[in-house]
Amino acid sequence: MIGMLFAFVISATQAQGLGDYKPGLSKYGLKEFKKAPKKVYISNFNIHFEVYKDAVDYKAAGGFGGVKRGEATARAAVGILKLETTDIQAQTDRLYKEFLADLKAGGYEIISPDQAATIDAYEGWERADGPSVEESGLPGVLTAVPSNYSFFYKREDRKGKKKKGFLGGVGKPAALSKQLGDAVIAEVDLYVMFTEDKQSLFKGNAAKVKILTNLRVVGNYAVTAEKKGGFIKMKGATTVDYVNSGVNFFQGKTGLGSKGAYQVSLKKPLEITGVIPQEKIVAYQKGGLTFLTSFNTNSYSGLSFYTQENRFSDTAKWLEVDSKKYAEGLYNACSKILKDSSSKFVGSIK
Repeated sequence: MIGMLFAFVISATQAQGLGDYKPGLSKYGLKEFKKAPKKVYISNFNIHFEVYKDAVDYKAAGGFGGVKRGEATARAAVGILKLETTDIQAQTDRLYKEFLADLKAGGYEIISPDQAATIDAYEGWERADGPSVEESGLPGVLTAVPSNYSFFYKREDRKGKKKKGFLGGVGKPAALSKQLGDAVIAEVDLYVMFTEDKQSLFKGNAAKVKILTNLRVVGNYAVTAEKKGGFIKMKGATTVDYVNSGVNFFQGKTGLGSKGAYQVSLKKPLEITGVIPQEKIVAYQKGGLTFLTSFNTNSYSGLSFYTQENRFSDTAKWLEVDSKKYAEGLYNACSKILKDSSSKFVGSIK
């Protein structure tokens, strides 16, 4: 019987700082912004940050001829220790205050949540008030909401994710703008992730998972995790949630869409270096091999014996971080995106 099992972690360190910032921009209807009232309502301001990641792979039993192979399952996980929510909250508040200040410096009046609560678009919706750091509804990801800020949501799903309407709120900015006197609607969602999934293309007849650590603000990104619960549970099944960091401004309404839009995204992740060591966490497992044996006697013909062994590999790594250093890195990256976005937006419609 042959089997193989291993798990390992490789670490590297680097100086603290930020990587290359490469924003993407989508815009239309800038003339509409210029004609609109100098008022803005911030419907979203959320800083999302990952604190835990797990991954799973499964290889079904198989084999051919006289060789049989058992099932193999590999799991890997990595999490952050000693991160204080008070540090994250303080930096989220700082980001929000600076965002407000930049918009006001550009001549904009801020529409309060109390004003927004009176419009039909929010009828029957719930109101949530900051400050808070809570589960985002995404596996292993928390959301920080600033102090002196409120937002509205239609419902909360079973995972704790606050839903913003049909298909994630399609058409909502346009409706809000129209009912708030053609005001600009601002949406901020930034995702700070510290792990990356890496596919193992050459794993053969084995289960293998690989997680790399890399602290950064992501652009378009798929948050994956082992699927837990549900009516149908398949071995090795995962969930996938797609997210996108962005600072978006919308104005007016035409049909279901907005008359004008100014949307800043990321062409590539903005890396935050020197806060979390770069590591590789790997779990690898082959199913046990067995070989059929056959023999012939006067009484028996072609009788074979074999057994299959199912095997499992599991490895976890916990990373201790300097909480204030982590929060400062989060602030530096998010601030770069927010200041660039707000200054370009204000400058484009003068």
